[in-house]
Amino acid sequence: MRTLVVFLSLLTSFSLALANQDINTQKLELQKKFISDINQCSNPQQLYRFIQNALKNVSNHEERARHAALLEELIKYNPSCFVASVKKLGPKSCEKIEESYLSEPFFYPREDLKASLATAKDFKASCLAS
Repeated sequence: MRTLVVFLSLLTSFSLALANQDINTQKLELQKKFISDINQCSNPQQLYRFIQNALKNVSNHEERARHAALLEELIKYNPSCFVASVKKLGPKSCEKIEESYLSEPFFYPREDLKASLATAKDFKASCLAS
């Protein structure tokens, strides 16, 4: 009987250790994705295409939310990158980004996003500063 209890205890602790390892792996993968998301300026062409796609899909609520997730993270944690990308857009596209993703954000309060953008070096020279 005692052997059975010891065996079950060891089995339980081993399975908990494996489960904990899976959680840590998942956590690391999510952190890696987050870092790559906010480091979008490492590939400016890809970011430009993403912003163009975000502008095309503004009317689709699900697509807009998907794009807002990345754009808001980018604004919050890498505002200089976002401002540099938006400066490449025309005035109408810039206005559309501001209306769709800054005035009506999905995940962060509007004031937080605006405060983050204001810390970017070139913000005052961008179309978003108006």
